[in-house]
Amino acid sequence: MNRSEKRGELHAALWLGLSIAGSIAFAAAYVLGGSTQAQGVALALACFGIAGALVTWSRELLPHGQVVDEQHPLRAPEAERADAVSRLLSGEAEIVGRRTWLVRLGWSAVGFLGLAALFPARSLGPSPQGQIGTSSWKSGLRLVREDGSLVRAELLEVGSVVTAFPEGLVGPDHAMNMANDAIMLVRVQQDALHLPDARRDWAPRGFIAYSKVCTHAGCPVALYRQGPQQLMCPCHQSTFDVLDGGSVVFGPAARSLPQLPLQIDADGTVRASGTMSGFVGPDAWETSSG
Repeated sequence: MNRSEKRGELHAALWLGLSIAGSIAFAAAYVLGGSTQAQGVALALACFGIAGALVTWSRELLPHGQVVDEQHPLRAPEAERADAVSRLLSGEAEIVGRRTWLVRLGWSAVGFLGLAALFPARSLGPSPQGQIGTSSWKSGLRLVREDGSLVRAELLEVGSVVTAFPEGLVGPDHAMNMANDAIMLVRVQQDALHLPDARRDWAPRGFIAYSKVCTHAGCPVALYRQGPQQLMCPCHQSTFDVLDGGSVVFGPAARSLPQLPLQIDADGTVRASGTMSGFVGPDAWETSSG
């Protein structure tokens, strides 16, 4: 084996090593909940490494040369055809056989990439605990911020808004549930509310809470317009009326935001007094198995 072939083998091995490292990094980023950007970079390295190894093999390890042969006017005899096939197969076996370790490394890289691809497959199954369209809210649960601190009525003035979650269900271990549990708690003038009769006592002292998951495409309803008393989704500008039970006033959303009934303890602690008024998230999430 000459120096050029050795250099080609080394280059191919480096590409395959890069691919294996990318596959491992992708799996780790997915399991640890890393950003989609990090997962994308890792997956790109895994695929790019295999592609680089194939190109290197083709350019640096396969024999190159131009062969000119006169075209025969008639079909070659069977003996010559058999001999040509035999020489082709023996040459292929010689090329691959001399680099068995590199071939095995290549299959290892493909195998690691296949294993890494299995990790996202779990996302195609049912949602954790079958929680599509539901939340963890139930009567008696206190409202807390993302850091776990209690939401108290005296800390919110009229015109204030805060994102809240059920007590005990925040943190990394509850990340999946927090997406559905998030609510927008807004304080408004109580006499400005015009809720349905069945919800007259759902907003004590002007504290009113709606799901933070947009009913159009599931984006977070993260914008509060104090002047017109509206919540708005920044993805497609669906806008909901805070004073009128979260009804849609603009945009592609076709359904009101689910509302969470509230109660306020004597010490100012804000609690849920029931469950969400409706299906959480867009109607496309709804399933017959729920």
